[in-house]
Amino acid sequence: MGFEINFDTKIQIQIENCNFKEITIQFLFVLRSIFESYVSKILDHYFTTYYESGELAQILKVKKVLKKSDKNKTKFKTIFGVIRVPQIQVRVVDFQGKKYQMTITRQLLGVSRKFQIPDFMKEIIGWIGSVTTYRVGLEIIKVLTNFKCSLMSLWNSVQFSAPKIRLNLSDIGTNEFEADGTGIPTKGTGKRGSELKKVFQRKTDGKLQLIGLSIGKYKDIENWNIALKAPIVEGLMKFKTVVLASDGDLSITGTAKKISEYVKIQKDKWHVFYQMKYYLWLDKVVKEVKNEVISSFYKLTMLSKSSIEERTNFIKEYINSLKNKGYKHTATYLESAIDGFYTHESEGNKNVYTSQTERSMRTTNQRINVGVWSETGAFNVAKIRLSHYYNDINPLSWKNVI
Repeated sequence: MGFEINFDTKIQIQIENCNFKEITIQFLFVLRSIFESYVSKILDHYFTTYYESGELAQILKVKKVLKKSDKNKTKFKTIFGVIRVPQIQVRVVDFQGKKYQMTITRQLLGVSRKFQIPDFMKEIIGWIGSVTTYRVGLEIIKVLTNFKCSLMSLWNSVQFSAPKIRLNLSDIGTNEFEADGTGIPTKGTGKRGSELKKVFQRKTDGKLQLIGLSIGKYKDIENWNIALKAPIVEGLMKFKTVVLASDGDLSITGTAKKISEYVKIQKDKWHVFYQMKYYLWLDKVVKEVKNEVISSFYKLTMLSKSSIEERTNFIKEYINSLKNKGYKHTATYLESAIDGFYTHESEGNKNVYTSQTERSMRTTNQRINVGVWSETGAFNVAKIRLSHYYNDINPLSWKNVI
């Protein structure tokens, strides 16, 4: 039911002029003191209520609670500035009969131990540090809040926020998944860096949702298992079968097949046409002929109205013609690309698989390519950033009135 707070006080604000900036600054100073009193009253009310009802012992998970002191102050950093509220100390008796002292101010307010910044604000600060650089984010925080925030506090907020994000299937998702990896610069991993492994789910509106993420060495099966296992298991429970699109990387397809035989592999066609450019270059094909070869293959595979079996036979004939022309690299690559080329059609899915996941690489790199990271730091920033853009994780949701 809550309780009503009454402020029987007069506010005195000394203003030097009629400038709107001056008026705003002076009012913010007053808000800090009002908010400090407001939080103190609420804290005292609920402590007293919980203590007198006996509920406090249950909250603290002890046998008995004895009052001790609230004369000291606990410091918190809030959007209105730094406030100091009563530091509530109690003596408790645990279920083994041991007595000890506890400070419970943070526990009552739902603030993590040793932190001065409330948890919901750490989530907002972590989001800011993930959608822009840390130094730019720090300047934004100075504008939006009225307390000093260090780079380390911003970094800690990112590490605090990322593990709280759960990557689940979408309520409007389909059984079509996409998986791909992107290289990012990380410390101690040489020139190549590490690979960020991403798994997305296509939704009925055509958009993607991030459902799996891990980081580690390139083509590392263990890390692909971390990214793929939970989404595939959850997807199979919901859809019975899962269609997984990838560029054909065996570490992806092999891992998926080990997780379950009911995973259907789909070749990501965007990668096929993109990779053809490279293999035609290896075959020393000139640009004009190269474009013609790719265009012909596109028309044959994507625009033809023939059956899957007929198109597959056409592809085999086309590959033989490439061999006869001496394009051995391109022909060998296309032979490996045939498997899973039309899985989406045989499974009754509507998407054509011109990679949307590839676009997410740019979203990641816009933030990552500003320095060298630890794997943990890069993973946490990418998780928050991608969850914001693809999973609608909105740091402003705390403002919603229930």
